[in-house]
Amino acid sequence: MNPFAKFAVLLTLPYIGVDGFSSTAVAPGSRQSNVAKNSLPDAKLIELAEDYVASKNGFYAPVDRDAHADDFVFRGGVVGPLNKLDYCNTMTKLRIYEAFDLSPNAFGFCVDPDVSNTVRFYVRFTGRQVENWKVTGTPFDIPPSSENVVGPTESFCIQFNEEGKVKFFTISAPMLSGNPQQCTTGKYGAVLGLFVHAGMPTAADSALNKNVRDISNAVAGLLPEDVAPPKSKSNPDQIPSWYEEC
Repeated sequence: MNPFAKFAVLLTLPYIGVDGFSSTAVAPGSRQSNVAKNSLPDAKLIELAEDYVASKNGFYAPVDRDAHADDFVFRGGVVGPLNKLDYCNTMTKLRIYEAFDLSPNAFGFCVDPDVSNTVRFYVRFTGRQVENWKVTGTPFDIPPSSENVVGPTESFCIQFNEEGKVKFFTISAPMLSGNPQQCTTGKYGAVLGLFVHAGMPTAADSALNKNVRDISNAVAGLLPEDVAPPKSKSNPDQIPSWYEEC
């Protein structure tokens, strides 16, 4: 892989999924000892989460911008925080849903008893690549592999606001043991796992270098939006004020 390709991949990874890394964000409305007070019924929260993961977050289908609150924040393992604009633009530029026919196979939905309007669950995506994978602002044009995609088990968390829009979305490190099938994504999940499946493990590995991520993100901020690669982190002054990390 040429140096630019390695450099560009780092801007394609908001939905990252990396072994040994997890978000340290603090969800709004969390409580240390009291049961959370939800503004929506448990059944409605689970219904919203099932719909969001399957068809609105930009991984399996085009991102639904209206499903995200104006003060939305995404936090991945080593990527983020991303605000609504940067997250939606990034998921659109990744074009995963165009190149892959994937199912999240989500299961284990439950309402968090200590964080308001929050649903936790697992994803174990499977499927196949059906078209060349092209990522806006990068040289990637990856042809399909004949091998089926088998991802690891990953833990997801979604918090909704009172209107049922997603306010906070985070994923944790993939579980590399206890999976029902041998994964084709190496030690990664989500986008990085897809790069491994597509035969680009070096590109996935290079994404763990924070200095390179910072430089890449700065370059993305200098280019016009229609030719810029996806961002890996929003500018600090553009992150909603409610968001904080441990």
